[in-house]
Amino acid sequence: MARRMSRRASAEHPLLFIDATDIPPAPLIVRPPTPRANESLSPFRALLAAAETSPLAELDDRHIGRSVLVGGERRAREGLMTADALLDDGTAVMPLVLSARASRTIRAALSGRFVLVSGTVRDVDGSLHIEPDEIADLRALAREWPGPR
Repeated sequence: MARRMSRRASAEHPLLFIDATDIPPAPLIVRPPTPRANESLSPFRALLAAAETSPLAELDDRHIGRSVLVGGERRAREGLMTADALLDDGTAVMPLVLSARASRTIRAALSGRFVLVSGTVRDVDGSLHIEPDEIADLRALAREWPGPR
């Protein structure tokens, strides 16, 4: 004989949650943005190679706390990312996080579209970020650089 369905907890039907506040939230999955600056950075490739910049795709946990020199296209932050801006070098996209003690000149330089960043790799909430120490405009550097055109 079939039993009636009951909402009461019993040995056969344990009570998992008392109310909705006990239910844990679903994990938040933040997917990294897709790199798209490969073509727009082509005029700066020789300059970036001469400056010996590191490709963002090669940065990993071993680089945490190390100084790096990277260059790319600055993008606005996307979605729920905790960053002041994103840096896209065509190989990967990495968040840039300014420290609380960052100067006005660094904050102003971050508004440029193509930037050369000297900074430190940090672990922020389980993902890699770069904390800029210096930011230069790639367009201005390219105009002054005597290298091949």
